[in-house]
Amino acid sequence: MTLRTPRKHFDEDINRAHDMIRMSKDKDSDGAGERLVHDVRLSAVALAVGAMDAYFSDAYVDCLTSVLRAYIHGKWRGDLPSAYAKRELPAGEVLDSSRQNRPLWALRMATRTIMERDNMLSISRISDQFNGILPPTQKLWAGLTNDLIAFGSKRFTGITQSELSQLSGKDLEKKKKKAIFLFQDRIKDTVQLRHDWAHNCGRPKSAIQKLTHNQATARVQEIHTLIEAFDDHIQAHRLAQ
Repeated sequence: MTLRTPRKHFDEDINRAHDMIRMSKDKDSDGAGERLVHDVRLSAVALAVGAMDAYFSDAYVDCLTSVLRAYIHGKWRGDLPSAYAKRELPAGEVLDSSRQNRPLWALRMATRTIMERDNMLSISRISDQFNGILPPTQKLWAGLTNDLIAFGSKRFTGITQSELSQLSGKDLEKKKKKAIFLFQDRIKDTVQLRHDWAHNCGRPKSAIQKLTHNQATARVQEIHTLIEAFDDHIQAHRLAQ
């Protein structure tokens, strides 16, 4: 499975979330109950978070396997990245006798087994999981901050591209670092909405959560933008295919 497969699956899944947002608007226009409309919006956000988690998990399997394969074949320059070298793989998968003639496939299956017990819902973990396949000048998240700012939402990064273009030196670097912090915080908040919906039926406290059409649309689109920018960055700069 190449990284194109995780992207293809993500595109399909995030479009399902967009469809649910549109359906919630249609339901609202048709006079459906307010609670139902809000539930559909929250479900769309939860689906978008699930699409993000699935993408990061599948992409990580591909990146880890690619690095290990390149290392085994002597095509990896330097030492194995520490985050990948320390990754424990299930011996049962690696040594499966049915895969003796396909050792690299056994390696991929072992990696997939890891992710079946894990998730990628913590945005703070992502850089550790993927920086091993990126060159020093393209590490996360600095390598794609401009792309996220270009999305144009101050709610997402705290600054627009036109505002950024007026800065230089330390002020520019400070704003970029703040943008990284803000978008990560925003994604964490969206993931928490998913948790509240999945585990508490949208009632983390006493009141049931509500999202307007624009709020739900923004949450889904932010995840869509993040994964598109991330995938383009990984594809353009990865050190192992």
